[in-house]
Amino acid sequence: MQSFIQTNIAVFCKVLVVFFAPIQGIILLVALSTIIDTIFGIWKAKKKKETVTSKKARHGLVPKLLSYVGVVMFVYASDFFILNELVNNIVSVQFLSTKVIALVLIAVEIKSMDEKWQAV
Repeated sequence: MQSFIQTNIAVFCKVLVVFFAPIQGIILLVALSTIIDTIFGIWKAKKKKETVTSKKARHGLVPKLLSYVGVVMFVYASDFFILNELVNNIVSVQFLSTKVIALVLIAVEIKSMDEKWQAV
Protein backbone atom coordinates (compact mmCIF):
# COMPACT_ATOMS: atom_id res chain seq x y z
CA MET A 1 0.00 0.00 0.00
CA GLN A 2 2.79 2.44 0.88
CA SER A 3 4.49 1.68 -2.44
CA PHE A 4 1.23 2.45 -4.26
CA ILE A 5 0.93 5.83 -2.51
CA GLN A 6 4.56 6.72 -3.18
CA THR A 7 4.16 5.81 -6.84
CA ASN A 8 1.04 7.94 -7.19
CA ILE A 9 2.69 10.90 -5.47
CA ALA A 10 5.71 10.56 -7.77
CA VAL A 11 3.48 10.42 -10.84
CA PHE A 12 1.51 13.46 -9.67
CA CYS A 13 4.71 15.46 -9.12
CA LYS A 14 5.98 14.49 -12.58
CA VAL A 15 2.69 15.59 -14.15
CA LEU A 16 2.96 18.97 -12.40
CA VAL A 17 6.55 19.42 -13.58
CA VAL A 18 5.57 18.63 -17.17
CA PHE A 19 2.48 20.86 -17.02
CA PHE A 20 4.47 23.88 -15.79
CA ALA A 21 7.53 23.21 -18.00
CA PRO A 22 6.55 25.83 -20.62
CA ILE A 23 6.79 28.61 -18.03
CA GLN A 24 9.92 27.47 -16.23
CA GLY A 25 11.83 30.48 -17.59
CA ILE A 26 9.15 32.87 -16.37
CA ILE A 27 9.11 31.24 -12.93
CA LEU A 28 12.90 31.44 -12.80
CA LEU A 29 12.89 35.16 -13.70
CA VAL A 30 10.28 35.99 -11.06
CA ALA A 31 12.16 33.99 -8.41
CA LEU A 32 15.49 35.50 -9.41
CA SER A 33 14.15 39.06 -9.24
CA THR A 34 12.80 38.34 -5.74
CA ILE A 35 16.14 36.92 -4.61
CA ILE A 36 18.06 39.86 -6.06
CA ASP A 37 15.70 42.27 -4.28
CA THR A 38 16.43 40.46 -1.01
CA ILE A 39 20.17 40.80 -1.67
CA PHE A 40 19.64 44.54 -2.22
CA GLY A 41 17.77 44.67 1.11
CA ILE A 42 20.64 42.97 2.92
CA TRP A 43 23.11 45.33 1.25
CA LYS A 44 21.05 48.37 2.28
CA ALA A 45 20.78 47.12 5.86
CA LYS A 46 24.52 46.60 6.10
CA LYS A 47 25.23 50.04 4.66
CA LYS A 48 22.89 51.64 7.21
CA LYS A 49 24.36 49.51 10.03
CA GLU A 50 21.05 47.72 10.68
CA THR A 51 20.93 44.17 11.96
CA VAL A 52 20.30 41.40 9.47
CA THR A 53 18.86 38.20 10.90
CA SER A 54 17.86 34.91 9.33
CA LYS A 55 14.42 35.32 10.90
CA LYS A 56 13.76 38.45 8.83
CA ALA A 57 14.84 36.62 5.68
CA ARG A 58 12.79 33.58 6.54
CA HIS A 59 9.68 35.65 7.22
CA GLY A 60 10.22 37.94 4.22
CA LEU A 61 11.83 36.02 1.38
CA VAL A 62 10.23 32.60 1.64
CA PRO A 63 6.56 33.67 1.78
CA LYS A 64 7.12 36.30 -0.90
CA LEU A 65 8.88 33.83 -3.18
CA LEU A 66 6.24 31.16 -2.70
CA SER A 67 3.38 33.58 -3.24
CA TYR A 68 4.90 35.11 -6.38
CA VAL A 69 5.65 31.72 -7.92
CA GLY A 70 2.23 30.44 -6.84
CA VAL A 71 0.49 33.39 -8.50
CA VAL A 72 2.38 32.83 -11.75
CA MET A 73 1.51 29.13 -11.69
CA PHE A 74 -2.16 29.82 -10.91
CA VAL A 75 -2.48 32.40 -13.69
CA TYR A 76 -0.77 29.99 -16.10
CA ALA A 77 -3.27 27.27 -15.20
CA SER A 78 -6.11 29.76 -15.75
CA ASP A 79 -4.52 30.78 -19.02
CA PHE A 80 -4.11 27.20 -20.14
CA PHE A 81 -7.68 26.11 -19.42
CA ILE A 82 -9.72 29.31 -19.90
CA LEU A 83 -8.11 32.58 -20.89
CA ASN A 84 -5.73 31.63 -23.69
CA GLU A 85 -8.47 30.85 -26.22
CA LEU A 86 -10.29 34.10 -25.45
CA VAL A 87 -7.16 36.24 -25.60
CA ASN A 88 -5.96 34.58 -28.82
CA ASN A 89 -9.09 35.87 -30.57
CA ILE A 90 -7.88 39.42 -29.89
CA VAL A 91 -4.09 39.18 -29.70
CA SER A 92 -2.01 36.33 -31.07
CA VAL A 93 0.27 35.97 -28.04
CA GLN A 94 0.26 32.65 -26.21
CA PHE A 95 -0.37 32.87 -22.45
CA LEU A 96 -0.51 36.66 -22.42
CA SER A 97 -1.99 36.87 -18.91
CA THR A 98 0.86 34.83 -17.45
CA LYS A 99 3.43 37.04 -19.14
CA VAL A 100 1.71 40.24 -18.01
CA ILE A 101 1.49 39.06 -14.38
CA ALA A 102 5.15 38.04 -14.45
CA LEU A 103 6.14 41.43 -15.85
CA VAL A 104 4.16 43.22 -13.15
CA LEU A 105 5.79 41.16 -10.39
CA ILE A 106 9.26 41.74 -11.84
CA ALA A 107 8.52 45.47 -12.18
CA VAL A 108 7.51 45.59 -8.50
CA GLU A 109 10.81 43.98 -7.55
CA ILE A 110 12.80 46.33 -9.77
CA LYS A 111 11.04 49.33 -8.20
CA SER A 112 11.87 47.94 -4.77
CA MET A 113 15.54 47.56 -5.75
CA ASP A 114 15.58 51.13 -7.04
CA GLU A 115 14.11 52.46 -3.78
CA LYS A 116 16.78 50.61 -1.79
CA TRP A 117 19.49 51.95 -4.09
CA GLN A 118 18.18 55.51 -3.65
CA ALA A 119 17.99 55.10 0.15
CA VAL A 120 21.70 54.35 0.33
